[in-house]
Amino acid sequence: MAVDTVSCADEAGEVAFTYTLGEALVQPVLSVQMQLTGDYGLSTDPEHPNHDGEYVSYGFAENDVEGANVSWKDEDGREHTAMSFRIGRVFEARQALVGGVVAVAAGGLWTVTCQSSDLGQ
Repeated sequence: MAVDTVSCADEAGEVAFTYTLGEALVQPVLSVQMQLTGDYGLSTDPEHPNHDGEYVSYGFAENDVEGANVSWKDEDGREHTAMSFRIGRVFEARQALVGGVVAVAAGGLWTVTCQSSDLGQ
C-alpha cells in the first residue's frame, strides 16, 4: 500500500499540519497532526501527546482534490469538528503545486501551501 505524506503550512507560520493518504477507497486519509502557533495542537494518533480522542470522521481523495474533517466526541457522544481541510493538486508539464484551505474550530481559517512525498517534494 502506497502512502503519501503531505505537509502544509500558511505563509505566516500560524498553522502547520501533516496528513497521510493511503489507497483505501472508503477512508483514504489515514492520520492528521496539526499545530497552531502557541500550544494548541491535535493528532489522530493515540500515541501522540496532542491526541485527545480526535479521529478522521470524513476523508476523501479524488480528481486531484483531497480533504478531511477531524472530529472529537463529547461526554454525551455528540460529534464536534475540530478542523477540516481541502487541498488541491495542479499540474503543468513537470511542475506541480499543492495547496488549499484549512479551518480550525474556534481558531481560524488559513490558506496553505503543501508538499507531497508522492510528488517528491
